[in-house]
Amino acid sequence: MKGNVWEIVRKEDGTFEMFHKGELLHGSIPDRWLEDQLVRYGFCGEEYRDIRRQLDQFGKAKIVL
Repeated sequence: MKGNVWEIVRKEDGTFEMFHKGELLHGSIPDRWLEDQLVRYGFCGEEYRDIRRQLDQFGKAKIVL
């Protein structure tokens, strides 16, 4: 059984893909909608800022709960 793993990946076109447990939940999320999508799944405040830092630094973010 896979753990509760979330991944957000920046694509070459600047949009994002969101995965949960290795399965694609959303593809081609525009930057301006990313925060809203993350908030839908409970990632807000400091969690959102940490995800943004990872995306800015590495182009992807991984969250293990």
